[in-house]
Amino acid sequence: MILMFLLPHSDPDHSSERSDSPAKKRRMRGGGEGTSGTSKCNINNSSQEVGSAISKSAAIIAEAIQSCEERGDRRHKELLSLHQRRLQIEESKAEINKEGINGLVDSINKLANSILALAGNKNQSTDPK
Repeated sequence: MILMFLLPHSDPDHSSERSDSPAKKRRMRGGGEGTSGTSKCNINNSSQEVGSAISKSAAIIAEAIQSCEERGDRRHKELLSLHQRRLQIEESKAEINKEGINGLVDSINKLANSILALAGNKNQSTDPK
């Protein structure tokens, strides 16, 4: 079956299908309709349609790529903003902890001073002079 397509064969029904037959030449030129000028016009129109389709496809692809890059840039900026916000939160936590520790140190110092003052008052009141 494959050899039938590869090898030329002589079939009386297909005698008009020879490569040099006028019918085949007409089909190759555009179906035998009109003159050769019309065929060239059809080819030009077809080429313009193909060119237009390619141009539209390229524009769509370029728009998709640009949109993708813009989304990527937006995500990158959001990620940087998120990291910046995390750093601010960590700095704020560190400052709050520092203030808490400083407050605790101040309270301990006041308590120590109060204990010393109380001990000093007790010593003075129990000291017989």
